[in-house]
Amino acid sequence: MHLFAWRWTFGLACLVWLGGTVLGYSIMASAGEFSPLEAETVDASAAEKAPEAGEEMKSWRLFAFILGRNGMVYCWLLTGLLCGGVSTFLVLAGNGLVLGQAIGAATASGMPPGAVVDLLLTHGVLEVGAFCVAGAVGFQGLWLLLHWAKSGRQAVRQLRLGWVFAFGAVALTVAAGVEAFVTAELAAGVAPAGGAT
Repeated sequence: MHLFAWRWTFGLACLVWLGGTVLGYSIMASAGEFSPLEAETVDASAAEKAPEAGEEMKSWRLFAFILGRNGMVYCWLLTGLLCGGVSTFLVLAGNGLVLGQAIGAATASGMPPGAVVDLLLTHGVLEVGAFCVAGAVGFQGLWLLLHWAKSGRQAVRQLRLGWVFAFGAVALTVAAGVEAFVTAELAAGVAPAGGAT
């Protein structure tokens, strides 16, 4: 019984995420630069979509919101086990696309590239790493789909899904904590280069 090699499915998950990110960034870059008014409109619309807008959002509420959202993404990535990896591909590519668009919008609105990197690295490495691990598991669904009659149940046991869920819970909790309590504070102090506040 051979599952896809983990390094290949993890590499595939990273590649799909990166492809979505590059595509999202390219879309925003091709749209041109935002004027300060457009940048403020983008910021306002993003704030309206959050559970509570502006300064009233408490760090713990932000933490719960981020953890809940990322937990759902993590679970959706794992559903690839049930559908041959299709949902895993779509979720990875879609989330990469959103990240790329956010990076593109931030740089187009005048935020220095170094500041964007600083904001993402504080929590992003752990968060995206956890998503790519879940993606690697989700991509195992193709093997399971092809070999279920012979050894599917044994293969599911070999995936050690309990460990996968435990890893995801710990990694995403830490990443959400860093994003809510550290990244949010850093972001509040970063102003776009164009002078918009």
